Amino acid sequence: MKKFFWTLIVSYYIFLYWYSVHFLSFSIFEVQSLKEFYLLNILFNFVTRFAKNDYMIRLIPLMFSFFSLILFYEISKFYLKKLKNKYFATLIFIFIPGFIISSLILNKAIILIFFTLLFIFTYKKYRIFSYFLLISYVFIDYSFVALYFSLIFFALYKKDNKLLILVLILMALNANYFNYKIDGKPKGFFLDVFGTYSLIFSPFVFVYFLYSFYKSFFIKKDIIFFIGSFSFLISIILSFRQRIRIDDFAPFVLPYVIYMIRIFLHSYKIRLPKFRNNYKILFVFLFSSMILFDFGIFFFNAPYVKKIRGGFYFVRPLSKILKNNKIDYINCNNKNLCKALNFYGIKNGNRYELYFSKSDFKVSIFHNKKRIKVINVSKINTL
Repeated sequence: MKKFFWTLIVSYYIFLYWYSVHFLSFSIFEVQSLKEFYLLNILFNFVTRFAKNDYMIRLIPLMFSFFSLILFYEISKFYLKKLKNKYFATLIFIFIPGFIISSLILNKAIILIFFTLLFIFTYKKYRIFSYFLLISYVFIDYSFVALYFSLIFFALYKKDNKLLILVLILMALNANYFNYKIDGKPKGFFLDVFGTYSLIFSPFVFVYFLYSFYKSFFIKKDIIFFIGSFSFLISIILSFRQRIRIDDFAPFVLPYVIYMIRIFLHSYKIRLPKFRNNYKILFVFLFSSMILFDFGIFFFNAPYVKKIRGGFYFVRPLSKILKNNKIDYINCNNKNLCKALNFYGIKNGNRYELYFSKSDFKVSIFHNKKRIKVINVSKINTL
């Protein structure tokens, strides 16, 4: 079974790499991610020194995804006894839609997932080293304030005064360094955040996440419970006041999957064999619904797919259309789009003007202030 499991994992990552290289384009959202997350920008500049193409840049998220998978598997050993349960838990984790999307695109979420799992693993096995990791996280990204906030409650629960003092200091340093602000008036973003979480987990799995979240309050708690649950809670609370970025919180929530599986297996085991059929049916239903949701992300254009995938498909085909029309130099109203097109060899220039409309996903090209071409980029997806 071990050989089959790792063969399946390697095959899966080969598919992800093939898909990301052949179907995804370097997008305006990824350009923005490079601006906002300096560590990702450093990695991008490093790999593009060797070759500036999709083959190189897609290695970055897949590398962090694969190492996150290894860490998750190692962490599962602390919670699950049977080897087959560890394998199933790892498979469920890598098939979570939010984890798949993060594994395909240049974004900070997959890096934050890796750092979160690395901290949990080291806390479990090399306690002292985990504290040094916490210190190093202070200047990486402001999102770690969610991790520090969660660990405050964990330290209080464990009555660990040393950890409590350390985390309070680090949270203050992180918030001050990145000038983290909490402001705004209630504007109804709660439903948006809730809906986004349902897309990250898939709708039915998210319902079970909420059930396990409730159930966890009545059992013995662990560090993963505090990191996952309190990161989720703070994102929900903040959404009443302001629009939040889900990738600032979801990476800390995803490791909670191990707790969901642990609760499910506990509920399954305490029942007599003749009363376990309902749980078997529930597992098959939840897992199947998640896999179908994943297929939708890869191969269909349903509304939820457009919300998740956004503009990750059209830039490379658009660059080919421009080149075929002998347009090699452009100026864009959207600077991020210009930088994405630069990646594919379309340089900056004033001869042609490109206007990108986000509302209807159309690109208008002007020459001497006269519109010469309109391209509906939603129809030139490579998939």
